[in-house]
Amino acid sequence: MQHFPDQWLDLGGLRTRYWAAGHSGSPVLLLHGIGCSVTEWNHSISALSQNHRVFALDMLGAGASAKPASESYSLRRLAEFALQFTQALNLGPVHIAGNSLGGRLALECALAAPQQVASLLLVDPAGVGRETFINFRLATVPLLGELLTLPLRPALKMLWREAYFNSGLLEEERIDAKLADAKQPYAQAAFLRTLRGFLGIGGFPKDQLAALHAALPGVHQPTLICWGREDKLLPVAQGEQLQRLLPNARLQVFERCGHVPQLEVPQAFNAAALAFWVEVDA
Repeated sequence: MQHFPDQWLDLGGLRTRYWAAGHSGSPVLLLHGIGCSVTEWNHSISALSQNHRVFALDMLGAGASAKPASESYSLRRLAEFALQFTQALNLGPVHIAGNSLGGRLALECALAAPQQVASLLLVDPAGVGRETFINFRLATVPLLGELLTLPLRPALKMLWREAYFNSGLLEEERIDAKLADAKQPYAQAAFLRTLRGFLGIGGFPKDQLAALHAALPGVHQPTLICWGREDKLLPVAQGEQLQRLLPNARLQVFERCGHVPQLEVPQAFNAAALAFWVEVDA
């Protein structure tokens, strides 16, 4: 796995890790999914930084960033945290790319501060349709969730194999990194508070989805939706629905690919992202 130097920023007293690459071009912010970190973008950062200034952020409660017990870990708070990061680095309007939960947070950023978002790249975003993987739904149940999310290597590996169409591409080093993150103080609690804030045993809550769907026609940024055809965590039909709801969006589906196109088909994903941003920046 390729790594980049850890950099640190104080965001309102919260120690925040990020990776950065590239010295010219429009800025790009990469947002990871739940239970993930900057390492989920390690197959993309170098390629994207040839044409852009790229920033990958460990979200509040994730990776090596702060995990205070006092935080709400709501979608609104996490989006606010991402926007604070762009302001702290004075990035101006930024292209936001987000995978899974990061995709939903990209949408929340566009809704909360449209002037700070130049475009959206939504990669198998979570919370845009009702259905999701049963293990995540079960983890919202008190006590059962605490048992299911104990930081155990076999359980982490089993879960992350489900994120791939070709699970042979899942590196042992990636599981090692996830296990180290999961063992950090308050990491499990932050994960569960984040998950339970926007998911229930029946799936993503109907009232939250209705509010989101009602708001999406007001998101006018150019949007590329990327989805793995064989995503077992979030069905590609959700991407098709999302495309219909967003006024300036198109959908690109990657064949023989699961929930993490940026890891499973990185060359195709990176090419799609770069071509999209060339259009937006023209």
